[in-house]
Amino acid sequence: MHLSINKKKIYFYLFTFVFINTLFNINQISKFSNIFKLEYININGLNVDEENSLRNDLELFKNQNIFLIKNNHIYSILENLSQIESFKIKKIFPSKIDIDIKKTTYVGKTMKNGKVYLIGNNKKFIEQKKINIRPNVPFVFGNFSIKEFLILQNNLKDNNFNLDEFKSYYYYKNGRWDLNKKDNITIKLPFTDDKQSLKQYKILEDEGKIYKNSIIDLRVPKKIIISYE
Repeated sequence: MHLSINKKKIYFYLFTFVFINTLFNINQISKFSNIFKLEYININGLNVDEENSLRNDLELFKNQNIFLIKNNHIYSILENLSQIESFKIKKIFPSKIDIDIKKTTYVGKTMKNGKVYLIGNNKKFIEQKKINIRPNVPFVFGNFSIKEFLILQNNLKDNNFNLDEFKSYYYYKNGRWDLNKKDNITIKLPFTDDKQSLKQYKILEDEGKIYKNSIIDLRVPKKIIISYE
């Protein structure tokens, strides 16, 4: 009988210990969770309207445990913003996230389905109306890909052209370009090897052999045909 009573006491003490320990752990977990709740999201690099719009999209992360917020969930929201070129996310414990954003530069504009789109250096078409800005960039005509246009601009820069000198670009279905400069010079590039053709043009320009209101036809291999309007 004495042994049975001791067993009951042991079970009682054991139960009491486990119960108290469980309450303690729950209390500690609760304190831990409250300390590391996300309270602040700091956004750098956007204007006021853009920042407010992004804050609304990120609101779902507020009051979540900062340890449990995965960066790729934030990435998926930021990558939907077409005007962003790059960004960095930094968690500052216990309760803050910093987001540094670099907006893309605009290298041209074009018309698609009756709407004006800016061409971003981030390889995206950005509807001008939605971001409400009017950058001074050349108009690009034709059904081109941004990759093709950026390759052309890189070729121009590699040959020391000033991109600010161009007022428009025309892309043709066969894959070649016409370039219109602000001094009324039109450059007709060939279907292939436009980098070499641009180099030939630049030599003539540096020698002072290119004049205003002229058409420089580089479409024929190893020939430069110059005519005047």
